Amino acid sequence: MKALPEPLPGRFLLLIAPHAGGEGMLELAAHLVLRGSLRVMDCGNRFNAYILARKLYRLRRGDPKQVLERVYVSRAFTCYQVTALLEQAAVCTDPTLLIDLLDTFYDQSVPLGERRRLLDISLEHLQRLSQQAAVVASLRPPRPPQTDPSGLLDAVRAAANLIWYPEISAEHAQLKLL
Repeated sequence: MKALPEPLPGRFLLLIAPHAGGEGMLELAAHLVLRGSLRVMDCGNRFNAYILARKLYRLRRGDPKQVLERVYVSRAFTCYQVTALLEQAAVCTDPTLLIDLLDTFYDQSVPLGERRRLLDISLEHLQRLSQQAAVVASLRPPRPPQTDPSGLLDAVRAAANLIWYPEISAEHAQLKLL
């Protein structure tokens, strides 16, 4: 996977990749937390502190414990919780990573109109947060040949300042037959 563009304050960067770019987001988290504090909002239950610690160990060749103490993780299990996390998030200069942003918004037990309303509110808060700090969100595209008839993916794309589709290596793209 090619390197993610540099996350900068004043812009909302969107990563669209299989598995919501989980490995890439953890790699980015490792680099960002070496610079200072980091806010992580896990919207798809994909954040793995153990993998982050291994990445930090490789980057620093030491005990990552002190660095990991600067990572503030919150998890959301519903689209209501994602919206609440973003509403309550204070504007600060710490970068914010949202892993698998749309995962909970695809929950069909919540009416589509309500999910769209909550996503619009969430996107307003992402714009607010990105005024002072870098904001990077990841999401996974619908699996081919499916599309996103809900329009949620298009709404996030429209809100982002920069959209990044990493190249997928041939090794990851191939189907493994058993």
